[in-house]
Formats: sequence, structure tokens, C-alpha cells
Amino acid sequence: MKGEILTEYDQEQIQEGGEEKISSLSDYFKGISKTPLLSPEEERKIAIKLKKERDRFIKSVVELINIFKKNPELLTLLKKEGKSEKDLDEAKENLVKAREFSNFVIKNKERILKITDNLDSTIDELKKAKEKYDEYKKKMMEANLRLVVSFAKKYTGQGVSFPDLIQEGNIGLSQAIDKFDYRIGKRFSTYASWWIRQALSRAITDQAKAIRIPVHIAHLIKKLTVISRKLEQKLKREPTPEEIAKEAKIPPEKIKKALGLSQEIVSFETPVGEEKDTPMIDFIANPTIPPPVYEVTLEMLKKDVRELLEKVVKDPREFEILKLRFGLEGPTYSLREIGKRYGVSRERIRQIEERALKRLRAPAEQKGLRGYLELLDFIRSQYKESYI
Repeated sequence: MKGEILTEYDQEQIQEGGEEKISSLSDYFKGISKTPLLSPEEERKIAIKLKKERDRFIKSVVELINIFKKNPELLTLLKKEGKSEKDLDEAKENLVKAREFSNFVIKNKERILKITDNLDSTIDELKKAKEKYDEYKKKMMEANLRLVVSFAKKYTGQGVSFPDLIQEGNIGLSQAIDKFDYRIGKRFSTYASWWIRQALSRAITDQAKAIRIPVHIAHLIKKLTVISRKLEQKLKREPTPEEIAKEAKIPPEKIKKALGLSQEIVSFETPVGEEKDTPMIDFIANPTIPPPVYEVTLEMLKKDVRELLEKVVKDPREFEILKLRFGLEGPTYSLREIGKRYGVSRERIRQIEERALKRLRAPAEQKGLRGYLELLDFIRSQYKESYI
């Protein structure tokens, strides 16, 4: 549902055919602006009703789960739908799982009643409790959607689109409603802020769909990886970087150009390789890529990068740190390892490195080396966990 702003509740309703999809940000903003904010008293009244209906809903879920666990035929029906007894146990503790179980029960009511006909009123009670809880949850959601937008604005420009940030923030808001207990004495908006920020931070960490890696780099690493694995089978050992380079028959100049020029945004889902049969994420983020492939890829431009460092980075300590980080005269070193060498913290080394790299970016781009520097840092982070 890329580009649509949907709450967890909305997504469920769409699956059931109940809600129209939101078509644009402008429509969305117009819609949420029409909902008045809640006064502290109104918020408290809804929160009290939410707690009451949530408890009622959970009680109905637990009652039905206990019945299911004692009835082999009901358990068989459950398993036919791809669920297990473990799902039942989780539904007692997790409201999302409880909702999934209630949806299953309501959807399969007739089949359940054929197995045991004394659950009619119990299932009806479950359905009513769920509907009332959803009613009050929707009111709380709609009254706080502007809060999500205000936080989402602060997280833009970090790899996730504004609509997707709003959607993720809305999911955080939904989780906050499910967890909120008015008896703690806080305003709901104060409580929800933490959940919204957590959801936004998680979205930036986990859901950025693109990275600044040149398309040609993806193809190059794919090709070198295939060659490396073939040589390993043939030689019965790990091939050397020189053997891979010789087998690849790619002039160093061509590899330099491939690594240095293209700056397209590449999706993790982009098919790469000659047959376009492998998503980039399947190998670019895979720590099992043969180390020699990295070595071949990175060795090509070390001389150019060193010359650039010597021209731009005047501080001896900054120069040494970048030299160690980029492995210009040997293996690459982690922030922690460099910190130990200089007797300072990992964070201090990171700050020095960041300051030096900022000065390095513009001239690196002018010389067509920016792609190399980005690739180098990215590969280092994927190749060895201790590099962070």
C-alpha cells in the first residue's frame, strides 16, 4: 500500500472491504483537519471506555481459547486455517494476536457451531466487544492523527517518504491506544508520543527502500561473486584476488569507471546480474559473499583514494584514522579498534571520521570517487560485524 496513509485498524477494514483507500496526502490532511481535538475530559472518558471494552474483549477471547484447547475438533479446524496452539497462547497475552483469533472465530462461526452448538452467545459477545472496542479506538485514533503528522515532519529526509512515515507513525499510535491505561495519570498524547517516535525511528532503520549504490557496482559484485565461487570449486580452495581479477578479464580502468561514476538510486528489490534473476538484497547485504570479491572490488581505487586523502585531509590524526578505516595500507579497522589504538572512545573516533568525511565528499564526487567511498563503507559494514 505504498503511498497510502492507513492505520492498523484501517488496514484490517480494507481487507474486509469496509473502508475506502486514501488516495492522496491532500485528501488525508483535509480529512484529519475536520476531526476536533479532544479536551482532557473527553480524552479521559474515551480512555475509560477503551479500557472497559478492551478488558471485555480479552475476557471473551480467553474464554473461547480455553474452550478450543479442550476440543480436538476445534483445534483441527484451527490448524486447517494455518494456526497452532502456540497462536492461542500468544493471543492471551498479545492484543494483535487476540484480534487475529477473534477474526478467525467470527469468520468461521458457522463451522464452529457445527462442531459445538453451545458457543453461539459466546461468539456474539466476542463480536460485540470487538466492535465496541474498535469504535472507541477509532475515535481516539482520529483525534490524534495530527499528532503523528507533527512528529513525521521531524523525521523527513532520512530515507523514508513522508506518506510512509505517517503510516508508520499511525501504527505506533494504534499500538499506544492498545497499551494505554488511563489509571497511570498521564495524558494520552504524552503517552502516545513515545510510541509514535519509536515507530518512526524503526521505519527509518528498517524500511528505507533504497541505498545510494551505483547500479554498475551491483552488477560488478554479482559477476565477481559468481566467478569466485566457480574458482573455489575448481581450485578446492578460496581463490586469491589476483585469480579472480584474471578470470574476470575486466580492465582495472573499466572497473574504476563502474565504481566511480553512476549515482543512481537502487532499490533493494532491483534485479541484478546478466539474467536479472537475483534481487540486489539477496547478495549485497549477505555476509557470505566471498571476501576475495570485496578485495578485488576495493583494491582497484585505493591509490586514487589515498591521493585524495593526502590532498584534502591535512590533520595527521584524521588522515591516519581514515587510512585505517579504509584499509589503504592493510586490513580495515573498526571504530573500536582505532579507539583502543588512540586511547579514546569509539564514539570519539566516529566523530573525527565523520568530520573528515564531510570535507572529503565534495572533492571525491568531483573526481568520480564518491561511489567508491560509499561502497567501501557499506561493504565494510556488511562484511564484518565488528566494523561498527
